[in-house]
Amino acid sequence: MTSELKRLEQVNEELARVPNLSRRELLDMKVIQERKELVHRVGATNEPKQSLPFTKLYLPMAFTGILEPNKLVDETHRAIKILLPGTGTTFSVAETLCDVAGTFHGRKSKNRGRGRKSNQSLLSELLPDGETFRVASFPTDLPLNGMGSDAPFEFASEHGLMTMIRHVHLVLSRLYPDRPVFIAGRSQGGIAGILYAQHYDDLAGAIAVNPPHPDPELFQFTVQYLEEKAEVLADLLHAPGVTLHHRSWEAYKTFTPNFNYPSRPSLSPILTLVSLGDPFNLFPQYLHKLKEFAENDEKCTLHILDAGHNLWDRKSVDTYREVINLQIQFILNQMNKD
Repeated sequence: MTSELKRLEQVNEELARVPNLSRRELLDMKVIQERKELVHRVGATNEPKQSLPFTKLYLPMAFTGILEPNKLVDETHRAIKILLPGTGTTFSVAETLCDVAGTFHGRKSKNRGRGRKSNQSLLSELLPDGETFRVASFPTDLPLNGMGSDAPFEFASEHGLMTMIRHVHLVLSRLYPDRPVFIAGRSQGGIAGILYAQHYDDLAGAIAVNPPHPDPELFQFTVQYLEEKAEVLADLLHAPGVTLHHRSWEAYKTFTPNFNYPSRPSLSPILTLVSLGDPFNLFPQYLHKLKEFAENDEKCTLHILDAGHNLWDRKSVDTYREVINLQIQFILNQMNKD
């Protein structure tokens, strides 16, 4: 174990012992570090950069960071959501995670795909009448990815990944106390959410979107496909400029085959969303394997969508609406059980 990972474990133990820590105390402890850095939407290089309504908050002990929405958290934000991206590419916490965070945080969208405008947030449209439920949502970078690109390589292992996400959980629980915590992740972020739900029982629920499967044949298919398509990833993902990120991709190939989540029971509920048109998971056995995973775990629910790779693209209005609604119902169901 690296000294950095051991230190992070010690910091987590300290945070767990002291549940009531203020933002000022976390700053003084150097657990969080504020920077006034602008967050921009990813886009083609010839387009003007669009600023997104988030502020970067670094977590130096974990070699990563989160994006805090500029819209303040208030009493209507009844839960916390940690949003995790995929890894292995230069996409990082791209605009889709920020869109989902904004939707759950309660931001009104002036242009929610197809030029549609509304004075009401999508969250409000989908909730029952009179419901003021919102989720304080925080896009978070994974190890070797974006704000976490300088993390020690071991932080991308299962042990390192769980220690890092545990740190994010503890920090957000102190910054915004007395709220259940959910994790929602896409691709590798989905695996991370599932693993956390299997390691800790303090999670209200995990949402995994198109998580890779560690089956050797399936995994090798995905690796080969991505490496063969490396030059055209930007087109496949509809993300101008995105390519494979060498260090992050090596970590993905090194550690993911050992993330044997299908063999373990979950301590927290899991919602798994799978799209039939994801080009990275077109191997015929992928859906079968995830069905098997869900059927063998009573805490896991699988929902299949006839959609493409990015289930969080709000320009795909109908799919985005369906995916947000599935998450809303999952979150409300778990909160109503408590």
